[in-house]
Amino acid sequence: MRIFKNLRQALRGLKLNRGNTLLMTIGVMIGIASLTVIVAIGFGIKVKVLDRIANLGFGPESFSVIAGGGKMFFSRSKNTTSMSLEDAEDLLALPTVRLVVPRQRKRMQIINKKEFTSTRVYGVTPDWQRARGWHVVDGVFLSDSDLDRKKKVVVLGATPVRKIFKVADPIGKMVRLQNNYYEVIGLLEEKGLTESGYDPDDRALIPLTTSISRLTHETHLHSIKVVTLDASQVPETMEAVKQVLRRNHNLSILSEDDFRFITPEGIMEWVTESAQAMNRMLILISTVSLLVGGVVIMNILLVSIRERVREIGIRRCFGARKSDITLQFLFESVLVSLLGGVLGIGLGLSISFGLKRFDIIPTQVTWEPFVLSFVFCTLIGLIFGIHPARKAALMSPEESIRS
Repeated sequence: MRIFKNLRQALRGLKLNRGNTLLMTIGVMIGIASLTVIVAIGFGIKVKVLDRIANLGFGPESFSVIAGGGKMFFSRSKNTTSMSLEDAEDLLALPTVRLVVPRQRKRMQIINKKEFTSTRVYGVTPDWQRARGWHVVDGVFLSDSDLDRKKKVVVLGATPVRKIFKVADPIGKMVRLQNNYYEVIGLLEEKGLTESGYDPDDRALIPLTTSISRLTHETHLHSIKVVTLDASQVPETMEAVKQVLRRNHNLSILSEDDFRFITPEGIMEWVTESAQAMNRMLILISTVSLLVGGVVIMNILLVSIRERVREIGIRRCFGARKSDITLQFLFESVLVSLLGGVLGIGLGLSISFGLKRFDIIPTQVTWEPFVLSFVFCTLIGLIFGIHPARKAALMSPEESIRS
């Protein structure tokens, strides 16, 4: 009962000292609002990157194995001739694998009469389209017949089409790759530049068998895309793939892998690394802002105590104990902090929705800001309220009455 009585007294004190309450609230509100917006931006960027990765045909149930050691996009090893079609066949035999797409890649000029440009030419199988979910907007995609007969046909991305055909219809036209002419049979859906500046439309696809026999004259692969039956099976499948490839490549226990994995999560971490560093810095700034808000609460409470000396003395004379005075001012500190947190969350959510609504910065509202705000506000109220509360409790009742 004494706790509730002290709580009511704290609410009464805050109501009677509205000016001080407002000043204390504003300090916490600004810190919580900035923290809410920063967390929303961090999750928004993460969601946008994942959507972009999925749009490029790199769903959560898939990953790629790239020839050559190293991590992500940076190779440590110069040996990039280790992966073969036999590796792809062995990986397809794994029980958790749905699709395997072996790929060759080579950057070269593609020529249409007097127009030419440099593009990435991929040798792939017809399963490439199913694995990537990349639609053809005109014409057809590569077929099993094209693969079996090693036909000289090509499916073009939007970028080489724009550069070498301008406004002309490329379907049925011939383009030259090295010394051979290829018939354009299909056009890939345009994806657009990514936030990092990568152009996924800068590509041309030909049958893998044609690439091996007519273009690269090599049998080794640049990479193998693996699609599992379910996203939850990716970790165990990657481990199984690792064991198969190490066995096929006769690697000893002490030897490093001569291949590396690329996953959607890895791409996301790589793309958002700078954004995450910025978010960490902004969260630190928000934390400092909250600490400043806590200092403001402490100083205003100390000033308020000097203004309310008679109130404290009267309470003590009517039987209030030191612990009651301590609880009253602690409650005032925590309540002001929580009020600032609630208002800060409201302001932060408004800013977050505004940023998303006007397409300024991607934001995603989650439950984390609410939990963080409650924890931070409670801690700030307790930590920065304890000193003023103890100072008020230690006042002499007689001196307080005479003041």
